[in-house]
Amino acid sequence: MDSPYATPIPVEQLRQQIDRRVGDIGRITRNDVAFQSPSDPLRNIAARSDLVYRDIPLVTIQNSWTVDQTRAALAAHITGAFDASGQLVDSIMADDRVTATINSRLAGLFSKELRFRPANDSSAAREVCDAWIKSWPRLMSGGQLKQIAAYQYLFGFWPSQIVWDDTGPIIEPMLRAWHARYTYYQWDVRKYVAITQDGPKPIMPGDGKWFLHAPRGDYRAWMFGAIRAVAEPWLLRHFAMRDMARFSEVYGSPIRKAMVPAAADEVQRDRFQQQLSQLGNETTIMLPVSVDGSAGYDLQLVEATAGAWQIFPGLVDRCDMNIVLAILMQNPTTEVTGGSFSATQAHMDIRQSGIEEDNESFKLEIHDQIARPYALLNFGDPDLAPWTDWTVEPIENFDSRATRFYSFGQAIQILRQGGVAFDNAAELRTFAKSQFNVDLPRSTAIVDPDAGSGSGAASEAAQAAHKELTDP
Repeated sequence: MDSPYATPIPVEQLRQQIDRRVGDIGRITRNDVAFQSPSDPLRNIAARSDLVYRDIPLVTIQNSWTVDQTRAALAAHITGAFDASGQLVDSIMADDRVTATINSRLAGLFSKELRFRPANDSSAAREVCDAWIKSWPRLMSGGQLKQIAAYQYLFGFWPSQIVWDDTGPIIEPMLRAWHARYTYYQWDVRKYVAITQDGPKPIMPGDGKWFLHAPRGDYRAWMFGAIRAVAEPWLLRHFAMRDMARFSEVYGSPIRKAMVPAAADEVQRDRFQQQLSQLGNETTIMLPVSVDGSAGYDLQLVEATAGAWQIFPGLVDRCDMNIVLAILMQNPTTEVTGGSFSATQAHMDIRQSGIEEDNESFKLEIHDQIARPYALLNFGDPDLAPWTDWTVEPIENFDSRATRFYSFGQAIQILRQGGVAFDNAAELRTFAKSQFNVDLPRSTAIVDPDAGSGSGAASEAAQAAHKELTDP
């Protein structure tokens, strides 16, 4: 029942009342360049394709970091200023644990087989795809994609300049990674800006001049990089290893305690001390004993003993795990100490999810930011751009689908033998998807079974096919 107290209010009148209560600021600004509807970034691409921006040489560096310097670099990083954090990420990349972890994630993607697909089934799309396949080695030369991906894991984004080679019949793209240290985020226009020798230049992904790898989107992409999570354990790891080396220097270098009679002859004492000084760089302390001269010369080894050394490898191990978790996107099952199959499987599933995310982001970015300009420059139509990705799906998924498909075939055969038959192909596809998660092709047709279906010969053939599918 409608409330007797409710009176309908026209929409426009309701909006005006709400504006008055929350503080209407008047008309909405429509000419702000940061807040415009999406436009075609490929406009005037021919003129931009001839430009090559000059980057600034990386000749000034910072290679040692204190806690305050690291925190200051991360604070500037959060605001969109990347000069200090760009130097910090180079230092972090030199760490053996960080490098090994990043290389593991890179290998998970780039070691897989490449896959190219045309935009559609037209002959024009296939022609563009064939040309794209031939141009791909040029794009991958120098390992630029790997470098971009490696830095992006820590930084959240990484830009690259696209340089077009028009010396041949096909204009081919090449990537030149642009160090993010010489970029910043211009908040009033919501754009990244590259600092070049020719002045600041806006980074416009998709315009044919820039490639921006930002899997979580370009707005505040730096907040999703692992650098803020890795910086502290990286710094602690180096402090722990430094302290462990100092500890080892002290406790690994025993002191030689030389004892001489307090009333010994000065010449003999000097000769004894000279002989001890020839033993190397080991520390020697001379102690006078026996004032009455009853004791002679002696040499003893004093070893430092303590169990405090165990804190250092423990801290290093903890920092190692934190670094791995931040980069490989894994939970504590990263370190499986027992023989738990479920824990190991969870470990692999999480790593696989990260690889699939990398693949999907590169697939979209390469298509929108490189392949579309390529198709426009060479064939006049960006919509003919092919798709590129890697076959990251694990082989176990194919085995599982083969088993499900076999089970579905058995079910159909059993139903047929029981007098149940499908007479609608669409319903058959729906049944296969809902009950077996099997995707049948749209060309599936329902026909009469072969002669002898359900016979012993057919059954033996089915068993042989199943054995072939399931045998390792």
